Amino acid sequence: MGSATVTGIASIAVGFGFIAAAFVATNRQEIPRAVGYGLAAFVFITVIPVILAVFVAAPNPQ
Repeated sequence: MGSATVTGIASIAVGFGFIAAAFVATNRQEIPRAVGYGLAAFVFITVIPVILAVFVAAPNPQ
């Protein structure tokens, strides 16, 4: 496995941690914090892996 693959997998794992943190914050009625965790989860689960896949793992698509 390349470094882009490992970094993508780690990013997704961190994103799931943020989802869990958002769930806990929601149960504690800390809505602004839950929204922040949710946005961080979105970035770690979608944005970072897509950037890695498009620009690092496949640098010269033809």
